[in-house]
Amino acid sequence: MKKIAIICIFWAIISGFSIPGLAQTDINLIDTPTAKVLSKNSYYLNFRFYQGGGILLQGWAGLIERLTIGASYGGVGVVGIGQIIGNPEPAFSLKYNLGEEGENFPFALAAGYEGQGYGRYYRQGEMINGCELTKSFYQINSKGFYLALTKKLKNLNFQIHGGVNHCLENDPGKADISFFLGTEFEITPKFIIKLEYNNGFHNKIKPEDVFKNPCAIELRKAGGEINLGLKVRYSSALILEIGFKDLSGVYTENGNRIFQIAYVGEF
Repeated sequence: MKKIAIICIFWAIISGFSIPGLAQTDINLIDTPTAKVLSKNSYYLNFRFYQGGGILLQGWAGLIERLTIGASYGGVGVVGIGQIIGNPEPAFSLKYNLGEEGENFPFALAAGYEGQGYGRYYRQGEMINGCELTKSFYQINSKGFYLALTKKLKNLNFQIHGGVNHCLENDPGKADISFFLGTEFEITPKFIIKLEYNNGFHNKIKPEDVFKNPCAIELRKAGGEINLGLKVRYSSALILEIGFKDLSGVYTENGNRIFQIAYVGEF
């Protein structure tokens, strides 16, 4: 799986340098934020379909220039025949653009808060292969407070994103301060490749930190996850995307796949 991740990174970089043009950046890449905010009176709705029949609805709105707010809620078992189990509570987000590239900044810069985690939600008291969990947390924790930047490379068709964050969740393996990196490449005006490295400083989740009884289950290895996204602009308002997550095998050797449908507009 790690060899596949390396090949994907190399191929994406080569693609980015080989074709002219520049993609407009999303407010998020896959799981990580960028420095982009929505323009005033615009909105962005996203439906994320993930493992366990899960659906996550996310919405953002540009209330004033430079400021974007958002909310999200979802759960598992929504698709299929199993019981529907909602997330414990809705999550909220806030992002303020501190400056655009060229406005006394060599890059775009934004500060924000993101309360939405991703993937499976582990619940306190839940049994996993006969082992009882003692904590509740998302498989991939939320960013919490973060600082993000975006840099456009002139005459090339890709942008570089990165940042640092401090998560507020009760995640047993989180680092106090972590970092994230990403790139976005426009192959054609309708076809975009996104690549990110998330939770770079995170530690391994030790079984004794999350299970009540002795258990050898490994929920996460140390280090960050590599995610690859393929986005299609079907129209000016409709965006389709498939994500190949955890190519670095932090959570599972087989990785994880998601599908997203986004709709953008004005109010």
